[in-house]
Amino acid sequence: MRGAVREQGVAGRWRERAGERSARRAPVCGLYQAVRGFARRRARQTSPMTERPVVKRTARAILLDGDLDADATPQLVLIKRTKAGEAPYWITPGGGVEPEDPTVIDALHREMDEELGAKVTDVVPAFVDTVPIDAARDTLPEQGVADRGVKVQHFFACRLASMDLSRRHGPEVDTPRGEYEVVRVPFTREGIASVGVVPPSLRDYLDANIEDVRALLAGELG
Repeated sequence: MRGAVREQGVAGRWRERAGERSARRAPVCGLYQAVRGFARRRARQTSPMTERPVVKRTARAILLDGDLDADATPQLVLIKRTKAGEAPYWITPGGGVEPEDPTVIDALHREMDEELGAKVTDVVPAFVDTVPIDAARDTLPEQGVADRGVKVQHFFACRLASMDLSRRHGPEVDTPRGEYEVVRVPFTREGIASVGVVPPSLRDYLDANIEDVRALLAGELG
């Protein structure tokens, strides 16, 4: 009997201590549950992420002309754009993907033919940039939502196979908005920095990845 009482006493003290520990943990657990509950409510409020409609896609060429040997310097083909009342800027050749283009790469080849009278080879995806639509500059389809839509710009590294500027055609030639001058700069950091290449994200990409772009076109991918 005494043993039973003693065991009950020990058990009682353990239960009391367990209760004290639970009581001490209760505020901490309550705070944890409150924080976790807030996080879940916040996640429900912000998820899924708000999607911006893709109003326009473009295909542009990081177009290199010349030898890609380690001791050679290829040329980067650009278009110098000059508009009245604006400072000139330099863009990579290319343009918008049209409904009749089966793929973005098909759009790239069409644009090279229109803007440069050119054929290109070794087309490799290099860089994708997503920017808000600029309603003042971007030609939008009727369903465009200019106030919250985005333009996805696909940049491809490729090599110039041939170019005949007398074959140029399309809107840039038929109804130009300003001047389009085809120029070349050395495909080096100094060469790219010597002109105002836009968009800035492309300029930053090229500055950080000159060697990578050359590798993409040097047959190192197999």
